[in-house]
Amino acid sequence: MNQTGYPIRTDADFDNAVWLGQHLELWQNGELVHSGGVAEINAPLWIRINGSVYFKSAYEFRVQGKGDASR
Repeated sequence: MNQTGYPIRTDADFDNAVWLGQHLELWQNGELVHSGGVAEINAPLWIRINGSVYFKSAYEFRVQGKGDASR
């Protein structure tokens, strides 16, 4: 559904990422800080990716590219 690099911002975006099992990257200040992984659970303030919890206020989340080695 979402293209590579698409920013995940709204509750609907996060819900869709979980439902579709999308791979997400974590960005801060315009730089990739973690390759992330599969979106698993969406909560109001955080999202669980590959078993780790990340606060939505601390990162920008983007759809990971299909050419990445983690896929």
